[in-house]
This record gives sequence, C-alpha cells and structure tokens, in this order.
Amino acid sequence: MMSEDQVGAKPRRHAPNTSGNTHLITHQFPAWIEANGPADDVVISTRARLARNLKGIPFPNRAADADLKRAMDSILHALHSGEGQFGKLKTIRPNHLTEAERRALVDNRIMSRHHAQGGSYRPVVVNDSGTLSVMVNEEDHLRIQCILPGLQFAQALEAVQNVDNFLGAHMGYAHTEEYGYLTASPANVGTGLRMSALLHLAGLTYFDEVLPVLSAAVELKTSVRGLFGEGTKAYGEVFQVSNETTRGFSESEIMSRVRTLAEHLVSREREARHKLAVERQAELGKEIQEVRAQVMGAHALSVREAMEYLSILRLGSAIGLGSVTPRLFNELLVAMRLGDAAVGAENLSTDMRRARLMQEKIVEHSEAIQLTFLE
Repeated sequence: MMSEDQVGAKPRRHAPNTSGNTHLITHQFPAWIEANGPADDVVISTRARLARNLKGIPFPNRAADADLKRAMDSILHALHSGEGQFGKLKTIRPNHLTEAERRALVDNRIMSRHHAQGGSYRPVVVNDSGTLSVMVNEEDHLRIQCILPGLQFAQALEAVQNVDNFLGAHMGYAHTEEYGYLTASPANVGTGLRMSALLHLAGLTYFDEVLPVLSAAVELKTSVRGLFGEGTKAYGEVFQVSNETTRGFSESEIMSRVRTLAEHLVSREREARHKLAVERQAELGKEIQEVRAQVMGAHALSVREAMEYLSILRLGSAIGLGSVTPRLFNELLVAMRLGDAAVGAENLSTDMRRARLMQEKIVEHSEAIQLTFLE
C-alpha cells in the first residue's frame, strides 16, 4: 500500500502494468486535464458511461460477498483477456487504499464518490491514459466510463461501446426485450447510457443569463448538475449537463440530445465572453486584480472560495486578462482536493494547503509547471 507521501509524489509519465493483485495508483494526470480537445475554452470534458449487470447474479446492493466475488472474478478475467485492445490495464482496490488515495481517484474522476467508500470485491480497472475506467460492483456490476478533454461525444461513446461489446461477448448481461438492460436504479434501465459534458459557464453567469439558457435542458430531456454529479453543487460556474433518461431513446439519440445542448451552451457562453471583452473588460480586469489579492492574502480557502476565485481567473484568461488557463484550471481541479467537499471531508488543514497551492501557482504564472497532489 502507498503512503500519503507517495500520493504526493511527482506524477510519473509512464506507469507499469499493475493489473491483478496490486493497488498502485498512477499519478500521471488523466487525459481530460490536458485541455486539448474541441471547444476546450468552454468544455472541460466529455463523459460516456454505461451501466450493466451480469445475468444470474444479484445486483450489488442485494448481493452477498460470494456473489460480488463471482461477478468481480468474471469481469476482471474478461477485461484482462482483452487488454491488448484497451491498452495497459491496472486494477485498483479502493478498500486497500488510504483515504487520501481514494480522494485522489474521485478528484481524477476515475471513480465515483459512492465507489470511493470501498468494500470487498469492488475494484476499479483503469487504462494507462486514464481515459477509460471500469468500476466493478458499484451500484451495478459494471460501470464503464470514458472521459475525454473538450467536446468529444462520439469518441467517448465509441470507447465505452467497444468495451461493452467485448465484455458482452464473454458474459451474459441482465436484459429483457421489454425493458432493455436491467439496472439497480430505474433511472438507468434501458440503454444504461449516461452522456455528459462538464462546462465552465462563467460568462453567462456574469450576466445572470445562465438559468434562462439552461432551460433548454428541459426541452431536450437533459439535466444539469454540479461538478461531482447528482446531489452536488455547481461550484465555480462549472456545470455538468447529461441525459435524464436512458430508456425510450437509442444510444445515438441520447448522445445527440446532450451534444445539442452542450453545443448550444458553448455558443451562448462564447457570445457572453465576447460581450464582456467589448463592454466590461475594465470592470472584469479590476475584479481579477481584487481576486488575485484575496488569494495571495488568504490563510485558508474552502472549496467554494477556491472555485469562485479560479472561475474568475479562468474567465479573465479567456478574454486575455488572466493567468489561469484551461489546463491549469483543470490541474488545480485535481491537485487541490476539491473532491473532499463531495465526500464530506473538508477540514481547516486542507483549506490552508489549498490556499498555499493556489498562491504558489499564481506566482509561478505558468500552466506548464507540474502540480503535485496535496500531501
């Protein structure tokens, strides 16, 4: 098991294949952090996630340990038999990790808050780039997800479909003609597909236009959540848009609906930023100076405060006034333990380290500098 000091070590560029009975975490930032995808000025990342259950085995919330082990063994065997086509795979067992390591995985969005709570026979399998992860025995036996930088719906969907098709050929899924794929939550019955995009809508928020624009979500049967999904807040003007239902539409139709909303939001956000640059650049410039002074003088920063400050600085960068570029913003999303708020682990000590890290990065004034996880 790794210590917290190792969690804070400099990211490795190449991690060994640690599949099987090992619990090492790769500290290379996952690919979505690179901010090198389409529309990355607004869209932080795109995610596709499929929920599946194995035929003949109780769902995880009703399964005994023997059932969970049987599901896990079947899934891991099938996944690693196809390792050549999915890249190097690593199996991580959350119940064997420290609390800090689990939080790091939530911040990297490799696993969910629910899965971070651990438990027997509940590993997560990750590819070497961090774009693809498979949570085993989370709410369902399988949660297959792909996260890519920028607006890449088709690519993310294709990646999870490839894994799904491969595993489906090796294992029987719980499925009926009437309902489609059966899942623990009725909200996921049908295709079991969730498509989502994480967007920074600071320009629209600046003009108090974000809520009217998000009303388009209702018409497209999509929903809007916070940074860490259902039940979380939209700190720092970061919103997650996703489909509301997985039944009654094909996978391609679901993707099209969410993509339509995301593209609409990108267009409106860019209009708002252009308006800011033309009409309120001086006003925003003054606010950025004030925010910078507040950050540099802060003894501690909560998640809410850190995200509000980061949002203003990222917005300023988008119109030529700030230093927090999209990539630096994304790196700080991971490095500052923002996920602690999602798992209820906030404390003053972490708030103090968060303030110090932000101060260091603002002084360094460069997105190219490697960040480290908080110790």
